[in-house]
Parts: sequence; structure tokens; C-alpha cells
Amino acid sequence: MTLTISNEIPENIRRGLLAKAEGKNWDECSKIAKISRYEMLRWRKHPDADNLISTAINYKLEECIGVISNAAPDLARRLVEIAMNERTRPYTSVDAIKTCLAFLQTGVMDRENKAKMRELFKSIEAIEGNPNRVVDI
Repeated sequence: MTLTISNEIPENIRRGLLAKAEGKNWDECSKIAKISRYEMLRWRKHPDADNLISTAINYKLEECIGVISNAAPDLARRLVEIAMNERTRPYTSVDAIKTCLAFLQTGVMDRENKAKMRELFKSIEAIEGNPNRVVDI
């Protein structure tokens, strides 16, 4: 099997590589692709393999972030309930309070950093005189 840039990854190999993105080991991936482990590892060297795996992982991460983001208000309320409940054991309450305060601090810092980044980009834009070359993060 010769792998070149012009070779498209066959569907069975794609399934094996996507299984890797889901946390399977190479033996499991090769079984899913219905090829030997050796062949699977050779396909792993294909120029498009890294991109395929990375893209699949990024989609999973985006899905996870969406789930957590949607649940964030309920999670925050629950965390505050735990921290404020008189029946909660002190060590559990302390952890819940610390977590709440850490979330709050991180949110404030993120907002401050974004404001500073905007100022920095405006300064760069003024220096360079070409707003099309500045990339907003």
C-alpha cells in the first residue's frame, strides 16, 4: 500500500481513524476498519489523518462545551444551594464556596482580559494603519 497526498482515505479507514478520536486504541481501530494493526498505523501517516482525527475531537469538544454551557445556570444554582445549605458538611460547603468564588474570579478576569485585548488591537491598528491586517481573537 502506497500512501500519497492524492490518495483519499477509504470509508473503512476513516471509521478506524474516527474511532481513535473517540479514545479507542490502535488494535480496536484496526478491528473497526477491518484491517491489520500494521496497516492501520500506516494509514495513520496519511497526510489527511491528523486533520480527520483533530476535527472529530474538536466537534466532540464543542458538543461538550455546549452541554455544559446550557447546564451552567442550573449547575451554578445547585452549587450555591450546596454551599448555603446548613445541613451540608463544612468541608463540602467550603469546597462549594471555593468553586463558586473561583468561577466568579475567572469570569471577571476573562472580561478584563478581553477589554485589554480590544485596547491592544486598537493600538496595533493605529500603529499599523491597516485594520485589515489585525486579527481579532
